[in-house]
Amino acid sequence: MDKVDGGALICRILKEQNVKYVFAIGGGHVIPIINHMKENDIQLIHMRHEQAAAYAADAWSRVACEPGVCLVTAGCGLTNAMTGLHVAASTNSSVVCLSGQHPNTEDGFESFQEAYGSDLVKSFAKYAKRVTDWSTINRDLRMAFRAAKLSPQGVSLLEIPINILLNAGSVQEQKPGGKIFDQEALRSQGDPLQVERAVELLYKSERPLFAGGDGVFWSNAEAELREIAELTNTPVYCRRSGQGALDEAHPLAVRGAWKKPFSGSADLVIAVGFKFWSGEKFGQPPTWTDKATYVQIDSIAERVGWHVPAEIGIVGDPKLVLRQMIDKIKEMKLNFAARAGSKWNRQVGQIRKKFEQTIFDRAKQHANITPIHPDRLVKDLVSTIDNDAIVINDSFTLSGYVSQWLTVHSTGQLVDAGPFGPVGAGVGMGIGAKLANPGKQVVVVSGDGGIGIGGMDLETAARYELPITVIVYNNSSWGANEGSNLTGIPLTMLPDIRYDKVFEPLGVHGELVKQPEEIIPALERSFSSGKPALINVISSDEYGHPSLGVDFLGSTQV
Repeated sequence: MDKVDGGALICRILKEQNVKYVFAIGGGHVIPIINHMKENDIQLIHMRHEQAAAYAADAWSRVACEPGVCLVTAGCGLTNAMTGLHVAASTNSSVVCLSGQHPNTEDGFESFQEAYGSDLVKSFAKYAKRVTDWSTINRDLRMAFRAAKLSPQGVSLLEIPINILLNAGSVQEQKPGGKIFDQEALRSQGDPLQVERAVELLYKSERPLFAGGDGVFWSNAEAELREIAELTNTPVYCRRSGQGALDEAHPLAVRGAWKKPFSGSADLVIAVGFKFWSGEKFGQPPTWTDKATYVQIDSIAERVGWHVPAEIGIVGDPKLVLRQMIDKIKEMKLNFAARAGSKWNRQVGQIRKKFEQTIFDRAKQHANITPIHPDRLVKDLVSTIDNDAIVINDSFTLSGYVSQWLTVHSTGQLVDAGPFGPVGAGVGMGIGAKLANPGKQVVVVSGDGGIGIGGMDLETAARYELPITVIVYNNSSWGANEGSNLTGIPLTMLPDIRYDKVFEPLGVHGELVKQPEEIIPALERSFSSGKPALINVISSDEYGHPSLGVDFLGSTQV
Protein backbone atom coordinates (compact mmCIF):
# COMPACT_ATOMS: atom_id res chain seq x y z
CA MET A 1 0.00 0.00 0.00
CA ASP A 2 1.32 3.47 -0.97
CA LYS A 3 2.71 5.62 1.81
CA VAL A 4 2.28 9.41 2.04
CA ASP A 5 4.15 11.95 4.09
CA GLY A 6 2.64 14.59 6.35
CA GLY A 7 2.84 17.29 3.71
CA ALA A 8 0.72 15.22 1.34
CA LEU A 9 -1.88 14.62 4.04
CA ILE A 10 -2.15 18.32 4.78
CA CYS A 11 -2.54 19.32 1.13
CA ARG A 12 -5.21 16.67 0.61
CA ILE A 13 -7.24 18.15 3.47
CA LEU A 14 -6.76 21.64 2.03
CA LYS A 15 -8.10 20.43 -1.30
CA GLU A 16 -10.98 18.73 0.48
CA GLN A 17 -11.82 22.14 1.98
CA ASN A 18 -11.69 23.79 -1.46
CA VAL A 19 -8.68 25.92 -0.57
CA LYS A 20 -7.52 27.75 -3.70
CA TYR A 21 -4.69 29.85 -2.31
CA VAL A 22 -2.23 29.52 0.53
CA PHE A 23 -0.46 32.74 1.55
CA ALA A 24 3.01 31.79 2.66
CA ILE A 25 6.66 32.39 3.28
CA GLY A 26 8.79 29.38 2.48
CA GLY A 27 11.15 27.77 4.92
CA GLY A 28 12.84 24.46 5.47
CA HIS A 29 10.36 23.39 8.12
CA VAL A 30 7.38 23.62 5.70
CA ILE A 31 8.90 22.41 2.43
CA PRO A 32 7.08 19.04 2.73
CA ILE A 33 3.77 20.94 2.57
CA ILE A 34 4.78 23.20 -0.33
CA ASN A 35 5.97 20.17 -2.30
CA HIS A 36 2.44 18.77 -2.49
CA MET A 37 0.47 21.92 -3.28
CA LYS A 38 0.56 21.78 -7.07
CA GLU A 39 -0.68 18.19 -7.27
CA ASN A 40 -3.67 19.25 -5.17
CA ASP A 41 -4.54 22.31 -7.31
CA ILE A 42 -3.48 24.76 -4.61
CA GLN A 43 -1.67 27.92 -5.63
CA LEU A 44 1.09 29.19 -3.37
CA ILE A 45 1.03 32.98 -3.01
CA HIS A 46 4.54 33.60 -1.78
CA MET A 47 4.61 36.82 0.24
CA ARG A 48 7.48 39.02 1.40
CA HIS A 49 6.62 38.87 5.10
CA GLU A 50 4.72 36.43 7.29
CA GLN A 51 2.67 39.25 8.80
CA ALA A 52 1.40 40.10 5.31
CA ALA A 53 0.60 36.43 4.68
CA ALA A 54 -1.70 36.45 7.71
CA TYR A 55 -3.25 39.77 6.61
CA ALA A 56 -3.90 38.35 3.15
CA ALA A 57 -5.59 35.25 4.58
CA ASP A 58 -7.70 37.50 6.83
CA ALA A 59 -8.86 39.75 3.96
CA TRP A 60 -9.57 36.72 1.77
CA SER A 61 -11.84 35.43 4.54
CA ARG A 62 -13.66 38.74 5.04
CA VAL A 63 -14.30 39.17 1.31
CA ALA A 64 -14.91 35.54 0.25
CA CYS A 65 -16.81 34.52 3.43
CA GLU A 66 -14.74 31.34 3.78
CA PRO A 67 -11.54 30.40 5.61
CA GLY A 68 -8.28 31.99 4.55
CA VAL A 69 -5.12 29.90 4.90
CA CYS A 70 -1.57 31.01 5.58
CA LEU A 71 1.61 28.97 5.95
CA VAL A 72 4.69 30.04 7.90
CA THR A 73 7.91 28.38 8.86
CA ALA A 74 9.06 27.55 12.37
CA GLY A 75 9.94 29.99 15.12
CA CYS A 76 10.40 33.46 13.66
CA GLY A 77 7.99 32.65 10.86
CA LEU A 78 5.18 32.13 13.32
CA THR A 79 6.14 35.04 15.58
CA ASN A 80 6.26 37.34 12.54
CA ALA A 81 2.71 36.29 11.64
CA MET A 82 1.25 36.80 15.10
CA THR A 83 0.12 40.41 14.64
CA GLY A 84 -1.82 39.51 11.52
CA LEU A 85 -3.33 36.48 13.23
CA HIS A 86 -4.38 38.59 16.20
CA VAL A 87 -6.09 41.08 13.87
CA ALA A 88 -8.06 38.20 12.35
CA ALA A 89 -9.03 36.95 15.78
CA SER A 90 -10.15 40.40 16.93
CA THR A 91 -12.45 40.73 13.91
CA ASN A 92 -13.81 37.17 14.08
CA SER A 93 -12.23 36.37 10.75
CA SER A 94 -11.94 32.71 9.74
CA VAL A 95 -8.21 31.99 9.33
CA VAL A 96 -6.27 28.73 9.47
CA CYS A 97 -2.52 29.10 10.01
CA LEU A 98 -0.16 26.20 9.36
CA SER A 99 3.23 26.48 10.98
CA GLY A 100 6.34 24.40 10.76
CA GLN A 101 8.34 23.50 13.83
CA HIS A 102 11.66 22.09 14.89
CA PRO A 103 11.84 18.29 15.42
CA ASN A 104 10.04 17.40 18.62
CA THR A 105 12.96 15.13 19.43
CA GLU A 106 14.99 18.33 19.95
CA ASP A 107 12.68 20.06 22.43
CA GLY A 108 14.66 22.13 24.89
CA PHE A 109 17.93 21.66 23.02
CA GLU A 110 17.98 25.16 21.45
CA SER A 111 17.11 23.61 18.13
CA PHE A 112 17.17 25.80 15.03
CA GLN A 113 14.15 28.15 15.13
CA GLU A 114 12.84 26.43 18.23
CA ALA A 115 9.60 27.97 19.46
CA TYR A 116 6.21 26.78 20.61
CA GLY A 117 3.58 28.54 18.55
CA SER A 118 0.54 26.85 20.02
CA ASP A 119 1.52 28.21 23.43
CA LEU A 120 2.08 31.69 22.01
CA VAL A 121 -1.30 32.12 20.31
CA LYS A 122 -3.57 30.44 22.83
CA SER A 123 -4.53 33.80 24.31
CA PHE A 124 -6.48 34.72 21.16
CA ALA A 125 -6.84 31.63 18.94
CA LYS A 126 -9.95 29.45 18.96
CA TYR A 127 -7.82 26.38 18.30
CA ALA A 128 -4.09 25.89 18.72
CA LYS A 129 -2.58 22.43 18.44
CA ARG A 130 0.91 21.04 18.18
CA VAL A 131 0.82 17.79 16.25
CA THR A 132 2.51 15.11 18.32
CA ASP A 133 2.02 12.07 16.10
CA TRP A 134 1.79 11.50 12.34
CA SER A 135 -1.42 9.49 12.74
CA THR A 136 -3.43 12.53 13.94
CA ILE A 137 -2.56 15.00 11.14
CA ASN A 138 -5.86 14.59 9.28
CA ARG A 139 -7.97 14.90 12.41
CA ASP A 140 -5.96 17.81 13.80
CA LEU A 141 -6.24 19.83 10.59
CA ARG A 142 -9.94 19.14 10.26
CA MET A 143 -10.38 20.29 13.84
CA ALA A 144 -8.55 23.50 12.93
CA PHE A 145 -10.97 24.15 10.07
CA ARG A 146 -13.93 23.31 12.29
CA ALA A 147 -12.90 25.88 14.86
CA ALA A 148 -12.17 28.57 12.29
CA LYS A 149 -15.51 28.08 10.54
CA LEU A 150 -17.87 27.59 13.47
CA SER A 151 -19.46 30.69 14.97
CA PRO A 152 -18.01 32.86 16.26
CA GLN A 153 -15.42 32.52 13.51
CA GLY A 154 -11.79 32.89 14.46
CA VAL A 155 -8.19 31.80 14.14
CA SER A 156 -6.81 28.28 14.23
CA LEU A 157 -3.15 27.32 14.38
CA LEU A 158 -1.72 23.92 13.61
CA GLU A 159 2.03 23.55 14.07
CA ILE A 160 3.74 20.41 12.85
CA PRO A 161 7.28 19.37 13.79
CA ILE A 162 9.40 18.67 10.71
CA ASN A 163 10.13 15.06 11.69
CA ILE A 164 6.39 14.38 11.78
CA LEU A 165 5.87 16.11 8.43
CA LEU A 166 8.56 13.97 6.85
CA ASN A 167 7.21 10.77 8.32
CA ALA A 168 5.20 8.58 5.94
CA GLY A 169 2.62 5.89 6.31
CA SER A 170 -0.63 4.53 4.96
CA VAL A 171 -3.62 6.91 4.94
CA GLN A 172 -5.59 4.13 6.65
CA GLU A 173 -3.44 4.69 9.72
CA GLN A 174 -4.87 8.20 10.21
CA LYS A 175 -7.10 8.62 13.24
CA PRO A 176 -10.77 9.35 12.42
CA GLY A 177 -12.71 12.37 13.64
CA GLY A 178 -12.95 16.09 13.08
CA LYS A 179 -15.86 16.06 10.64
CA ILE A 180 -16.33 19.48 9.05
CA PHE A 181 -19.97 20.34 8.44
CA ASP A 182 -21.25 22.71 5.82
CA GLN A 183 -22.57 25.94 7.29
CA GLU A 184 -26.14 25.07 6.37
CA ALA A 185 -25.99 21.80 8.30
CA LEU A 186 -25.36 23.45 11.67
CA ARG A 187 -27.77 26.38 11.50
CA SER A 188 -30.29 26.49 14.31
CA GLN A 189 -33.40 28.56 14.91
CA GLY A 190 -34.08 30.57 18.04
CA ASP A 191 -36.59 29.83 20.77
CA PRO A 192 -40.03 30.64 19.24
CA LEU A 193 -41.28 32.21 22.49
CA GLN A 194 -38.31 34.56 22.66
CA VAL A 195 -38.74 35.40 18.97
CA GLU A 196 -42.36 36.33 19.60
CA ARG A 197 -41.38 38.49 22.59
CA ALA A 198 -38.83 40.31 20.42
CA VAL A 199 -41.44 40.93 17.71
CA GLU A 200 -43.90 42.30 20.29
CA LEU A 201 -41.25 44.67 21.66
CA LEU A 202 -40.42 45.81 18.13
CA TYR A 203 -44.08 46.51 17.39
CA LYS A 204 -44.57 48.54 20.57
CA SER A 205 -41.34 50.53 20.38
CA GLU A 206 -41.18 54.11 19.14
CA ARG A 207 -37.44 54.42 18.55
CA PRO A 208 -36.14 50.97 17.53
CA LEU A 209 -32.74 50.26 16.01
CA PHE A 210 -31.26 47.14 14.47
CA ALA A 211 -27.48 46.75 14.99
CA GLY A 212 -25.89 44.27 12.60
CA GLY A 213 -22.43 42.82 13.12
CA ASP A 214 -20.12 40.02 12.03
CA GLY A 215 -22.81 37.42 12.58
CA VAL A 216 -24.92 38.91 9.79
CA PHE A 217 -22.01 38.52 7.37
CA TRP A 218 -21.10 34.97 8.35
CA SER A 219 -24.68 33.72 8.26
CA ASN A 220 -25.35 35.47 4.91
CA ALA A 221 -28.28 37.26 6.50
CA GLU A 222 -28.10 40.43 4.41
CA ALA A 223 -31.37 39.75 2.57
CA GLU A 224 -33.24 38.97 5.79
CA LEU A 225 -31.91 42.08 7.52
CA ARG A 226 -33.07 44.28 4.67
CA GLU A 227 -36.45 42.55 4.52
CA ILE A 228 -37.20 42.98 8.21
CA ALA A 229 -35.96 46.58 8.16
CA GLU A 230 -38.29 47.44 5.30
CA LEU A 231 -41.17 45.39 6.67
CA THR A 232 -41.02 47.16 10.03
CA ASN A 233 -39.64 50.55 8.88
CA THR A 234 -36.79 50.21 11.39
CA PRO A 235 -33.41 52.00 11.03
CA VAL A 236 -30.33 49.78 10.79
CA TYR A 237 -26.74 50.42 11.85
CA CYS A 238 -24.06 47.90 10.79
CA ARG A 239 -20.38 47.69 11.54
CA ARG A 240 -17.21 45.62 11.02
CA SER A 241 -17.89 42.66 8.69
CA GLY A 242 -21.59 43.43 8.83
CA GLN A 243 -21.11 46.93 7.43
CA GLY A 244 -22.97 47.21 4.15
CA ALA A 245 -25.38 44.37 5.01
CA LEU A 246 -27.96 47.08 4.45
CA ASP A 247 -26.64 49.37 1.72
CA GLU A 248 -25.64 52.57 3.54
CA ALA A 249 -27.38 54.54 0.80
CA HIS A 250 -30.69 52.94 1.85
CA PRO A 251 -33.13 55.40 3.48
CA LEU A 252 -33.18 53.27 6.65
CA ALA A 253 -29.40 52.92 6.94
CA VAL A 254 -27.62 54.68 9.80
CA ARG A 255 -23.92 55.21 9.14
CA GLY A 256 -21.29 54.92 11.83
CA ALA A 257 -20.10 58.51 11.40
CA TRP A 258 -23.46 59.83 12.61
CA LYS A 259 -25.00 56.96 14.57
CA LYS A 260 -24.99 58.53 18.04
CA PRO A 261 -28.43 60.20 17.82
CA PHE A 262 -29.78 56.69 17.21
CA SER A 263 -27.55 54.43 19.29
CA GLY A 264 -27.65 56.98 22.08
CA SER A 265 -31.41 57.47 22.23
CA ALA A 266 -33.14 54.32 20.94
CA ASP A 267 -35.78 52.75 23.16
CA LEU A 268 -35.14 49.29 21.67
CA VAL A 269 -31.89 47.91 20.26
CA ILE A 270 -31.98 44.55 18.48
CA ALA A 271 -28.35 43.49 18.13
CA VAL A 272 -27.90 40.81 15.45
CA GLY A 273 -24.56 38.99 15.59
CA PHE A 274 -23.18 42.24 16.94
CA LYS A 275 -20.17 42.53 19.24
CA PHE A 276 -19.92 45.74 21.22
CA TRP A 277 -16.30 46.92 21.55
CA SER A 278 -14.10 49.55 23.17
CA GLY A 279 -14.49 52.09 20.34
CA GLU A 280 -18.19 52.15 21.09
CA LYS A 281 -17.80 52.17 24.88
CA PHE A 282 -18.71 48.48 25.12
CA GLY A 283 -22.35 49.36 24.61
CA GLN A 284 -22.34 52.00 27.35
CA PRO A 285 -23.17 55.74 27.35
CA PRO A 286 -22.62 58.11 25.75
CA THR A 287 -22.27 56.09 22.54
CA TRP A 288 -25.06 53.68 23.48
CA THR A 289 -28.04 54.40 25.67
CA ASP A 290 -28.57 52.66 28.98
CA LYS A 291 -32.29 53.45 28.81
CA ALA A 292 -33.14 51.10 25.93
CA THR A 293 -34.34 47.52 26.05
CA TYR A 294 -31.74 45.27 24.44
CA VAL A 295 -32.48 42.15 22.44
CA GLN A 296 -29.46 40.11 21.36
CA ILE A 297 -29.51 37.54 18.58
CA ASP A 298 -26.35 35.48 18.41
CA SER A 299 -25.31 31.97 17.53
CA ILE A 300 -23.20 31.85 20.70
CA ALA A 301 -24.87 32.06 24.11
CA GLU A 302 -21.72 33.47 25.75
CA ARG A 303 -22.00 36.70 23.72
CA VAL A 304 -25.56 37.40 24.85
CA GLY A 305 -25.48 39.88 27.73
CA TRP A 306 -21.67 40.06 27.55
CA HIS A 307 -21.54 43.87 27.39
CA VAL A 308 -25.16 45.02 27.64
CA PRO A 309 -27.95 43.78 29.93
CA ALA A 310 -30.00 42.01 27.28
CA GLU A 311 -33.66 41.72 28.22
CA ILE A 312 -34.12 39.00 25.62
CA GLY A 313 -31.43 36.66 24.37
CA ILE A 314 -32.08 34.56 21.30
CA VAL A 315 -29.44 31.93 20.61
CA GLY A 316 -29.58 30.95 16.98
CA ASP A 317 -28.28 31.60 13.51
CA PRO A 318 -28.96 35.26 12.61
CA LYS A 319 -30.32 34.39 9.16
CA LEU A 320 -32.79 31.88 10.56
CA VAL A 321 -33.82 33.99 13.54
CA LEU A 322 -34.49 37.03 11.36
CA ARG A 323 -36.58 34.79 9.10
CA GLN A 324 -38.49 33.59 12.18
CA MET A 325 -39.18 37.20 13.14
CA ILE A 326 -40.35 38.06 9.62
CA ASP A 327 -42.67 35.06 9.55
CA LYS A 328 -44.04 35.86 13.00
CA ILE A 329 -44.76 39.47 12.01
CA LYS A 330 -46.70 38.26 8.98
CA GLU A 331 -48.47 35.58 11.02
CA MET A 332 -49.55 38.17 13.58
CA LYS A 333 -50.52 40.58 10.76
CA LEU A 334 -48.67 43.45 12.41
CA ASN A 335 -48.66 46.70 10.47
CA PHE A 336 -45.64 48.99 10.83
CA ALA A 337 -46.63 51.45 8.10
CA ALA A 338 -47.19 54.32 10.54
CA ARG A 339 -43.55 54.24 11.59
CA ALA A 340 -42.43 55.29 8.10
CA GLY A 341 -43.49 58.86 8.80
CA SER A 342 -42.48 58.96 12.44
CA LYS A 343 -40.16 61.59 13.86
CA TRP A 344 -37.63 58.81 14.56
CA ASN A 345 -37.50 57.69 10.94
CA ARG A 346 -37.54 61.21 9.50
CA GLN A 347 -34.50 61.90 11.63
CA VAL A 348 -32.46 59.36 9.61
CA GLY A 349 -32.82 61.41 6.46
CA GLN A 350 -32.42 64.72 8.26
CA ILE A 351 -29.21 63.81 10.02
CA ARG A 352 -27.81 62.14 6.90
CA LYS A 353 -28.45 65.34 4.94
CA LYS A 354 -26.97 67.54 7.64
CA PHE A 355 -23.91 65.31 7.94
CA GLU A 356 -23.29 65.30 4.20
CA GLN A 357 -23.73 69.06 3.98
CA THR A 358 -21.29 69.55 6.85
CA ILE A 359 -18.48 67.52 5.32
CA PHE A 360 -19.08 69.03 1.88
CA ASP A 361 -18.87 72.53 3.36
CA ARG A 362 -15.71 71.53 5.20
CA ALA A 363 -14.27 70.10 1.98
CA LYS A 364 -14.89 73.37 0.15
CA GLN A 365 -12.66 75.15 2.64
CA HIS A 366 -9.89 72.62 1.98
CA ALA A 367 -10.44 72.03 -1.73
CA ASN A 368 -7.55 73.99 -3.22
CA ILE A 369 -5.04 74.30 -0.41
CA THR A 370 -1.59 72.77 -0.45
CA PRO A 371 -0.23 70.62 0.97
CA ILE A 372 -3.23 68.52 0.03
CA HIS A 373 -5.85 68.18 2.76
CA PRO A 374 -7.34 64.76 3.60
CA ASP A 375 -10.85 66.02 2.82
CA ARG A 376 -9.92 66.76 -0.79
CA LEU A 377 -8.01 63.50 -1.18
CA VAL A 378 -10.72 61.20 0.19
CA LYS A 379 -13.59 63.11 -1.46
CA ASP A 380 -11.88 62.76 -4.86
CA LEU A 381 -11.10 59.11 -4.19
CA VAL A 382 -14.70 58.26 -3.31
CA SER A 383 -15.99 60.12 -6.36
CA THR A 384 -13.65 58.22 -8.70
CA ILE A 385 -13.72 54.58 -7.57
CA ASP A 386 -16.33 52.07 -8.68
CA ASN A 387 -19.48 51.83 -6.60
CA ASP A 388 -18.49 48.31 -5.51
CA ALA A 389 -14.74 48.90 -5.09
CA ILE A 390 -13.14 47.15 -2.11
CA VAL A 391 -11.39 49.64 0.18
CA ILE A 392 -8.70 48.60 2.66
CA ASN A 393 -8.47 51.23 5.39
CA ASP A 394 -4.87 51.29 6.68
CA SER A 395 -4.05 54.86 7.65
CA PHE A 396 -4.52 56.38 11.06
CA THR A 397 -4.98 59.95 9.89
CA LEU A 398 -7.10 59.08 6.87
CA SER A 399 -9.20 56.41 8.58
CA GLY A 400 -11.61 58.94 10.03
CA TYR A 401 -11.99 60.71 6.70
CA VAL A 402 -12.67 57.39 4.95
CA SER A 403 -15.30 56.59 7.58
CA GLN A 404 -16.96 59.93 6.93
CA TRP A 405 -16.81 59.99 3.12
CA LEU A 406 -17.20 56.35 2.06
CA THR A 407 -20.70 54.92 1.70
CA VAL A 408 -20.47 51.13 1.96
CA HIS A 409 -22.92 49.32 -0.29
CA SER A 410 -22.27 45.65 0.55
CA THR A 411 -20.50 43.43 3.06
CA GLY A 412 -16.83 42.82 2.37
CA GLN A 413 -16.45 46.22 0.71
CA LEU A 414 -14.56 47.86 3.58
CA VAL A 415 -11.79 45.97 5.38
CA ASP A 416 -9.66 47.30 8.22
CA ALA A 417 -7.42 46.10 11.00
CA GLY A 418 -10.20 46.01 13.57
CA PRO A 419 -9.90 46.81 17.27
CA PHE A 420 -6.32 45.51 17.45
CA GLY A 421 -5.43 48.48 15.25
CA PRO A 422 -1.95 47.93 13.78
CA VAL A 423 -0.78 49.80 10.69
CA GLY A 424 0.92 48.19 7.71
CA ALA A 425 -1.85 45.67 7.02
CA GLY A 426 -3.04 47.32 3.83
CA VAL A 427 -0.97 45.78 1.04
CA GLY A 428 -1.26 42.23 2.38
CA MET A 429 -4.99 42.66 2.84
CA GLY A 430 -5.24 44.14 -0.64
CA ILE A 431 -3.66 41.01 -2.12
CA GLY A 432 -6.09 38.72 -0.28
CA ALA A 433 -9.08 40.85 -1.23
CA LYS A 434 -8.10 40.99 -4.91
CA LEU A 435 -7.71 37.22 -5.13
CA ALA A 436 -11.05 36.74 -3.37
CA ASN A 437 -12.83 39.06 -5.82
CA PRO A 438 -10.63 39.64 -8.88
CA GLY A 439 -13.34 41.49 -10.80
CA LYS A 440 -13.48 44.42 -8.41
CA GLN A 441 -11.21 47.40 -7.90
CA VAL A 442 -9.15 47.10 -4.73
CA VAL A 443 -7.92 50.34 -3.20
CA VAL A 444 -5.58 50.44 -0.20
CA VAL A 445 -5.61 53.69 1.76
CA SER A 446 -2.26 53.76 3.54
CA GLY A 447 -0.03 56.16 5.39
CA ASP A 448 3.70 56.55 4.95
CA GLY A 449 4.10 54.73 8.28
CA GLY A 450 2.06 51.80 7.02
CA ILE A 451 3.82 51.56 3.68
CA GLY A 452 7.13 51.45 5.53
CA ILE A 453 5.96 48.39 7.46
CA GLY A 454 4.09 46.46 4.77
CA GLY A 455 4.99 48.03 1.45
CA MET A 456 7.38 45.40 0.12
CA ASP A 457 4.48 43.09 -0.64
CA LEU A 458 3.71 45.39 -3.56
CA GLU A 459 6.35 43.26 -5.23
CA THR A 460 4.17 40.24 -4.45
CA ALA A 461 1.21 41.97 -6.11
CA ALA A 462 3.36 42.70 -9.17
CA ARG A 463 4.68 39.13 -9.31
CA TYR A 464 1.18 37.67 -9.32
CA GLU A 465 -0.17 40.43 -11.59
CA LEU A 466 -2.67 41.72 -9.05
CA PRO A 467 -3.64 45.31 -9.95
CA ILE A 468 -4.33 46.82 -6.55
CA THR A 469 -4.00 50.59 -6.10
CA VAL A 470 -2.28 51.94 -3.00
CA ILE A 471 -2.73 55.56 -1.97
CA VAL A 472 0.06 56.68 0.33
CA TYR A 473 -0.85 59.67 2.45
CA ASN A 474 2.67 61.04 2.81
CA ASN A 475 2.86 63.54 5.66
CA SER A 476 6.47 62.65 6.48
CA SER A 477 5.45 61.78 10.01
CA TRP A 478 4.28 58.98 12.23
CA GLY A 479 0.74 60.26 12.65
CA ALA A 480 0.09 63.98 12.75
CA ASN A 481 2.02 66.54 14.76
CA GLU A 482 0.02 65.79 17.91
CA GLY A 483 2.17 62.67 18.23
CA SER A 484 5.29 64.79 18.47
CA ASN A 485 3.55 67.15 20.87
CA LEU A 486 2.66 64.28 23.19
CA THR A 487 6.13 62.79 23.27
CA GLY A 488 8.21 65.94 22.98
CA ILE A 489 10.27 64.03 20.41
CA PRO A 490 9.74 64.59 16.67
CA LEU A 491 8.16 61.49 15.12
CA THR A 492 9.14 62.57 11.65
CA MET A 493 10.65 60.86 8.60
CA LEU A 494 12.75 62.16 5.77
CA PRO A 495 10.55 64.77 4.10
CA ASP A 496 8.51 63.91 0.99
CA ILE A 497 10.05 60.51 0.26
CA ARG A 498 9.39 59.50 -3.35
CA TYR A 499 7.57 56.24 -2.60
CA ASP A 500 6.33 56.24 -6.18
CA LYS A 501 9.94 55.93 -7.35
CA VAL A 502 10.89 53.44 -4.63
CA PHE A 503 8.43 50.84 -5.93
CA GLU A 504 8.57 51.48 -9.68
CA PRO A 505 11.56 49.10 -10.24
CA LEU A 506 9.43 46.32 -8.72
CA GLY A 507 6.88 46.56 -11.52
CA VAL A 508 4.57 49.04 -9.80
CA HIS A 509 2.96 51.98 -11.59
CA GLY A 510 3.94 55.13 -9.71
CA GLU A 511 2.27 58.52 -9.41
CA LEU A 512 3.39 61.64 -7.53
CA VAL A 513 0.61 64.01 -6.47
CA LYS A 514 1.39 67.43 -5.01
CA GLN A 515 -1.53 69.53 -6.22
CA PRO A 516 -5.24 68.88 -5.54
CA GLU A 517 -6.15 68.88 -9.22
CA GLU A 518 -3.71 66.02 -9.80
CA ILE A 519 -5.59 63.52 -7.61
CA ILE A 520 -8.30 62.29 -9.97
CA PRO A 521 -6.07 62.02 -13.09
CA ALA A 522 -3.53 60.02 -11.04
CA LEU A 523 -6.28 57.68 -9.84
CA GLU A 524 -7.59 57.18 -13.37
CA ARG A 525 -4.13 56.42 -14.77
CA SER A 526 -3.47 53.99 -11.93
CA PHE A 527 -6.73 52.09 -12.44
CA SER A 528 -6.13 51.82 -16.18
CA SER A 529 -2.47 50.78 -15.87
CA GLY A 530 -3.34 47.12 -15.34
CA LYS A 531 -0.57 46.95 -12.74
CA PRO A 532 -0.21 47.38 -9.02
CA ALA A 533 -0.07 51.13 -8.51
CA LEU A 534 1.16 53.48 -5.81
CA ILE A 535 -0.03 57.08 -5.65
CA ASN A 536 2.28 59.14 -3.47
CA VAL A 537 0.21 62.06 -2.14
CA ILE A 538 2.28 64.75 -0.46
CA SER A 539 0.55 66.28 2.54
CA SER A 540 1.40 67.74 5.93
CA ASP A 541 1.49 66.57 9.53
CA GLU A 542 -0.48 69.71 10.41
CA TYR A 543 -3.67 67.90 9.39
CA GLY A 544 -4.80 65.60 12.16
CA HIS A 545 -7.32 62.81 12.51
CA PRO A 546 -10.92 64.10 12.48
CA SER A 547 -13.39 63.16 15.16
CA LEU A 548 -14.57 59.67 14.29
CA GLY A 549 -18.13 60.81 13.93
CA VAL A 550 -20.02 63.91 14.97
CA ASP A 551 -23.69 63.65 15.78
CA PHE A 552 -24.36 67.25 14.64
CA LEU A 553 -26.49 67.81 17.70
CA GLY A 554 -23.63 69.31 19.61
CA SER A 555 -21.42 66.50 20.85
CA THR A 556 -18.66 64.29 19.59
CA GLN A 557 -18.83 60.52 19.49
CA VAL A 558 -16.37 57.70 19.08
